[in-house]
Amino acid sequence: MIDGKKDDRTLANRAANGDERAFRDLLEIHYTTIFRMAFRFCGNKHDAEDVTQLTCIKLAQNISSYKGDSAFTTWLYTVVLNTGRDWKRSQTRHDRGSIGLETVENVLPTNENPEQALETTQKMAAVYNLPEPEREIVWLVYGEGLTHREVAQIMGMAEGTISWRINEARKILKEGGKI
Repeated sequence: MIDGKKDDRTLANRAANGDERAFRDLLEIHYTTIFRMAFRFCGNKHDAEDVTQLTCIKLAQNISSYKGDSAFTTWLYTVVLNTGRDWKRSQTRHDRGSIGLETVENVLPTNENPEQALETTQKMAAVYNLPEPEREIVWLVYGEGLTHREVAQIMGMAEGTISWRINEARKILKEGGKI
């Protein structure tokens, strides 16, 4: 793949015109990203699988709404976040409570040494317990490696707001001794 953004746009255009193979290719390319985002949103594998499945359905239904004005991944992150929010609202229990360390251990890289794995697990648990806007922004910036500008576009916020929320998240994590 020489230019992933161009290939994504081409595949999305073909999928919007009914090319099922192009849609399958898009899903194959981005499935891991969709699941990773869903997991970060939900905090457990079972719910993340549900959100991933719902996201794939929404992608199939709405692929024609991608116009190519931004990177496909920017549009995809928006779909995953919106699907996660819809799923969360549909749940009868709204208390996400506190995430346990055992919950995030299932998706950690297995090549980390035990000390690194524990530290990563603790950080993920701390981030999961941030207030929702900060949590989503931290995952997009640090988990997905997006710029503040890209996150602002996905979240529909000003770039300065993204920077402010990152700073607020750092304060919360620092107060809790997690960074």
